[in-house]
Amino acid sequence: MRLATGPRPFSIKLFALAFLTAALNTYISGLSQLPQMQAIYELRYPWIDWNRDWTIVALSAMFSIAFIPVVWIYCFASRMARWLVTLFIAIRLLDLPQQLTTWFSMRDVVSPLILFEPTLIVLALICLFMPGSNQWLAKKKETDLAVFE
Repeated sequence: MRLATGPRPFSIKLFALAFLTAALNTYISGLSQLPQMQAIYELRYPWIDWNRDWTIVALSAMFSIAFIPVVWIYCFASRMARWLVTLFIAIRLLDLPQQLTTWFSMRDVVSPLILFEPTLIVLALICLFMPGSNQWLAKKKETDLAVFE
């Protein structure tokens, strides 16, 4: 894989900003609620003996993993990464109606900021399919003749 050349369109920059801001929001939110996150991880993965340290490690790993598609798209102009991101965001957004129902039923207890991260994720997805992004990601890769010498 070679680094993409030329300036990135605004939509690609906005994708990276929105996607990483959503990941940072999830990370900080998780760190600020460690006991709750530990309980969630204990329910999801009961075979692991969860404690405060392992919860921090899991949150940090998830935050680090968010950088991978951003690097693929922003640095390498990977079209495959765009479709992978689209697939994973679509899967994640399948739960959004349930989350909204829960939020509307507990409006006085739950902060409206709970919608911040899903909004950023949707914005990032929209940015990936804007005309500037389509053109930049569709550019034909130039053949590097030095490879064949």
